[in-house]
Amino acid sequence: MPNNNHGDQSGDNSLNVGVGDFRGANVNISHNERSTFTPEQLHIKRHSAFGGRSVDSSNVSVFGGITGVASLIGLYFTLFQPPLGGQSSWSTFFMFSFIVAVMAVAMSAVLRRRKFEHFFGSRHYIEISQAGRLRVNRLTAQCPWCGSLMHLRRVGPKEGARDDQFICVRNPAQHTIQLDPTVLPDIED
Repeated sequence: MPNNNHGDQSGDNSLNVGVGDFRGANVNISHNERSTFTPEQLHIKRHSAFGGRSVDSSNVSVFGGITGVASLIGLYFTLFQPPLGGQSSWSTFFMFSFIVAVMAVAMSAVLRRRKFEHFFGSRHYIEISQAGRLRVNRLTAQCPWCGSLMHLRRVGPKEGARDDQFICVRNPAQHTIQLDPTVLPDIED
C-alpha cells in the first residue's frame, strides 16, 4: 500500500493538527527565511589593525618553515643532551616556537585558499589581498533595520561550528546577519 499524502501543504505558515494523513509529507514547522543583503546595502567597512601594515603570505610561510626547523633542532638539543642547567625553560621556549611556526605555515596555506579567516580569539580577521599580502582587519556594517552600527563577531557554541555574524549594537538579540565572506570585495594593494 503506497504512502500517498492526502493533506494540503499550503497555508499561512501555521501548523494545524487534526485528523489527517501526514505519511510521505514534508512538514516544516520553523520559519527561517532570513533576509539577505549585499555588502553595499550594509555599508561594510574594513578597519585596519597594526596601522594598515601587511605581510607577504610567502614570507609568512618561509618564516614558519625556518622557525619550525630551528625549534625542532633546539628542542632536540635541550631534551637529549646532558643537562647543563635551565633545560626546562629552553624546551618550553622551543616547543612554543614550534607551535608558532606550525600556525604560521597553516595560516598562510589556509588563507591562500579561503582568503578570509578569524584571527585567534579576537574581534579581528585576517584577509589576503589580490597581491597575496596578509592584512588584519575589523569589519563593521550599518544595520539595515535600525541604522545602528554592527560589529562582525564569531559566535556559536564553544564546541562545534561557529559563524561570523554582524551583530547590531542597538538590538543584538534580533538584528544579526550571517556573513558570507565570498561576497566581500577583494582587497587591492
